[in-house]
Amino acid sequence: MAAGETRIASTLPLDPVLVEGIPSALAIIKHWCRDMSGAWTLPTLECAVEACVAPPGRATASFFSGGVDATFTLLRNHSLLPVGAAGRIDHAFIVFGLDLGYLSTRDDRPAYEQFLASAVPWLASRGVRGVQVETNLRQLDPRSGFWGVAFNGFALSAIAQLFPDVVEQVHMGTSGERLIDMVQNPWGSHPVIHPYLSSMAVQGRSPYIEFSRLKRLAVLAKDTDAVSRLRVCFSSREGALNCGVCEKCIRTRIGLLLCDADPQAGFDGPPLSAALIHAVSLTSPVGQSEHEELRDALRAHGNHDLADAEDDLVRRWLRYEKWRQKRGFKGWLRRKRDALQQRFAVDAAKR
Repeated sequence: MAAGETRIASTLPLDPVLVEGIPSALAIIKHWCRDMSGAWTLPTLECAVEACVAPPGRATASFFSGGVDATFTLLRNHSLLPVGAAGRIDHAFIVFGLDLGYLSTRDDRPAYEQFLASAVPWLASRGVRGVQVETNLRQLDPRSGFWGVAFNGFALSAIAQLFPDVVEQVHMGTSGERLIDMVQNPWGSHPVIHPYLSSMAVQGRSPYIEFSRLKRLAVLAKDTDAVSRLRVCFSSREGALNCGVCEKCIRTRIGLLLCDADPQAGFDGPPLSAALIHAVSLTSPVGQSEHEELRDALRAHGNHDLADAEDDLVRRWLRYEKWRQKRGFKGWLRRKRDALQQRFAVDAAKR
């Protein structure tokens, strides 16, 4: 759809549940991504359908990146379901090519191997088999923002559908932002999306959305081994799981501090400070929601220095959003500039 295709034809039969669900998922994403989807057309599906007969007794899996949401999903599931119970997570997909390994200009293999050395033994200690997957799915459309806003949920669901003989349901962690009227902000891996990308054989689920990011960290804080193995960072390379100073690291460290856990455990970089918060920027409404939660909790705990820095971080993001959406005086100037550029382009084409 994003590439301009208007039909999808298959000579092989497709799963009927997937055929039913894909148009709904695409329609939702097209509506949410109005900044980029003006020329998108919902493709027609031209195929026969045939139900998959899956063997009984298959597993429950989750995606495991080592981050807060993935680790929380596993711990929460295991706290509710005893060993041997149907629905208990006992497989974990560890994917190279999504957050690590998707850039051809950077060698992420050493960082990935380091993460495996930390994650696989911990998963095994909980009776979870790590399943390594490599993919180039993210490289299909490298435009800025497309992966997070539109594509990541579809890619995860596609990977899950590769294992119908082994896996019955797959848990996909959500962002952990506080609930709002639309459940959570529109995002490519939204809890509304995944059921539409399921098949009769493999069901995608996103449970535990009632737990905000801070509440998830409170669960993790009770497991010091899990905290020490967190990998939330997209910036760290070989030698450290987390750089300690990027936005995701700062956000996670503040949450750990609020949950009475060591904010230095597993993180490089200097101690938390207002200066570290001032040095980062927000990039999405999801990040805005999570930093607002941190700001409010810091204020409630009497940590006004960090709370003020969080407040400034959110204000900077809101000013940027106002400019990006062409609201206010600067937005008016941007609209005028864009109109002039378009006019000049038309005149140049005529000449």
